[in-house]
Amino acid sequence: MKTIKTYILLFALGFSLFSCSNYTDGINEDPNNFTSAPGVLLIGQSQLEVAKLSGSNSSRFGGIFTDQFTGSDRQYITVDNYDVVANDFDDAWDDLYADGVTQARLAKESGIESGDVLLVGVSQIMEALLMGEAAALWGDVPYSTAFDYLTYPDPTYDTQESVFTAVQSLLNDAIGNVGNSSVGNVYGTPVFVANSALWAEVAHSLKARYYLVAKDYANALSEAQLGISSASADLLSSHNDATGARNLYWQFIEVDRSGYLTVNNSNMFNLITGVRARLLNTPGDANRAAAYFQATSNGDELNTTDDGFFAADAPFQIVTWAETKLIEAEAAQRTGGDALTPFNDVRDYLQATYGGGFPHSASSGDDLLKEILEEKYLSLPGSLQIFHDTRRTNNMLDVPIKGTGHTTIPQRFYYPQVEINANDNFPGLIDLFVPTPINQ
Repeated sequence: MKTIKTYILLFALGFSLFSCSNYTDGINEDPNNFTSAPGVLLIGQSQLEVAKLSGSNSSRFGGIFTDQFTGSDRQYITVDNYDVVANDFDDAWDDLYADGVTQARLAKESGIESGDVLLVGVSQIMEALLMGEAAALWGDVPYSTAFDYLTYPDPTYDTQESVFTAVQSLLNDAIGNVGNSSVGNVYGTPVFVANSALWAEVAHSLKARYYLVAKDYANALSEAQLGISSASADLLSSHNDATGARNLYWQFIEVDRSGYLTVNNSNMFNLITGVRARLLNTPGDANRAAAYFQATSNGDELNTTDDGFFAADAPFQIVTWAETKLIEAEAAQRTGGDALTPFNDVRDYLQATYGGGFPHSASSGDDLLKEILEEKYLSLPGSLQIFHDTRRTNNMLDVPIKGTGHTTIPQRFYYPQVEINANDNFPGLIDLFVPTPINQ
């Protein structure tokens, strides 16, 4: 938590310095030297970290671990073999805590002070998403004492279960605060696409997501049914061809690390291209393959061309209707409800998007469950939810195990080196292949 400590301490010192200088007010003022930031800027920073978490290193690692992607060059070859170390996760931890939740909390405080209930609610949604992902990725994590450095210089670790409970409570409060507000109209742009997404529906979809991760299928079902109601209301990160605003996958593949990340012989590539048989025959995958993949001098890569799924200006999925409907389908199947209707709704959407044939399923039992999981695996490339699903279901889809001597995919992220070095309450090293408590 070293970065958080530094940030909060400097912030506190800044306020104390300014509070002692009333008698010199107005004498040497620099209009470019900010002493505080408006809530709209603070919430924007938190949202940028949500977009970064969804499309950068954590996303790529999760995709490699679940064989959606292949690490094909230099240090990414070691990631492909699951040979990662603690400091590989320093940036992800910093993004979540110092740059993400800390900013969301400051934005919430700004909203409380100004009476801006909507800002409070959006800030709560951002915090809930970030802490939900932290708990899903690491298990037990600092939370209740993580953001008050003066009182708790060495934050304690909350149990994974208690963090998920807190996330659900936070989302309940957020739903009451955001009302019927649209992401495109208030506190959403320019980080998120200005579509018809509603903050309350996004929050319900997040509740469904984290109930699913926690294996509370009954509540996952009821929340999914209240979640994002159309594909035009997805929460998507917004990108364009301007420097600094491009899709993060495009940036990594085309600019930062050419050849590091491919789909050479990956499970996702093999399923979509027919090398490995789909559980449900899907002729339309030929069209989806053209959107997802391209042949290059590095082999088979993600399609970063202008019309590709990973184009420079292509939005990236954060919370979507398709994810929500597939949560509904899985949860319904597990609780004795109607799973075919939401699942086939997704197949209809894919047919409308790609064409070529996405036939309905008539399956039941475990056959249907696997079809649902497989469609989610293929429909959410790069989503951390695939990493969560694969661990939660004990690799029900038989995702290939990589490397030498491994019998399972990684079960968590390593706690980062910055946490090991800085927090006296660090609980000790936990092996990459030890399941998080919720999956034990």
